[in-house]
Amino acid sequence: MLTGDWGNSLVTRRPVLFEFATRLPATLELLLSAIAFALLVGVVLGVIATKRPGGIADGVVRFFAISGISMPAFWLGLLLQILFVNRLGILPATGQFSRELAFVSPITTVTGFPLLDSLITGNWVALSDGLAHLILPMITLAAYPMGLIARMTRASMLEVQGQDYVFTARAYGLRERVIRWRLALKNAMPPTLTVTGLSAAYALTGTFFVEVVFNWPGIGHFAVTAMTQVDYPVIIAITLLGAGGYLLANLIVDIAQARIDPRVRLGEEAAA
Repeated sequence: MLTGDWGNSLVTRRPVLFEFATRLPATLELLLSAIAFALLVGVVLGVIATKRPGGIADGVVRFFAISGISMPAFWLGLLLQILFVNRLGILPATGQFSRELAFVSPITTVTGFPLLDSLITGNWVALSDGLAHLILPMITLAAYPMGLIARMTRASMLEVQGQDYVFTARAYGLRERVIRWRLALKNAMPPTLTVTGLSAAYALTGTFFVEVVFNWPGIGHFAVTAMTQVDYPVIIAITLLGAGGYLLANLIVDIAQARIDPRVRLGEEAAA
């Protein structure tokens, strides 16, 4: 593992690391965009829900949050395809890019990430086509973490809004928007970041279902193929990759919490 020799795939007869390297950019683009979308939308919905607890907005947010958590990813993906592809016809069904793009406006490789390369090289045709293909799988993969983040943000905000400094800020006449989005949200973020890290690790394996439904050329699609064909070297490598991704996600969350919450830094210094 340390030397990079993870064996050869029993199906393709090529090194496992080479297979991963060719598919990892597509998975990372899908995963990072889904987590960013889930964090942004989940936090906003969680804050909106606390404006009037028990009200209509709160009920709608909780309904969508529970739906996102409980709905299977593959079923949600199929529903989105039926709605936006078959019924409305405004989004592509599968794939990362259109097939004719390689002839009309090919992507020049710079970093290995197709969307980023399209942006860097100014290939707007490829960028718009890639974003259109990204929307449905991104929403599908983001549904579960978005529901968790919205619920955790709502619970943390309700707890923070009962603190003394919030009442003091209102007594000083600060705007409710400033209190909610700048004071309360900052102190409510540490639990949300913890949930985000766990959701990111979960989404790494959740890409398996999403990539199969949307025929996304990433590691998840390759993993499902390896499992159905009993490709042991690939299965072992994917297991190690998932464990490493889980550890890395939690490490990033711990670092982010130490940056946001001064109490975490003071605790670490006291322990040292």
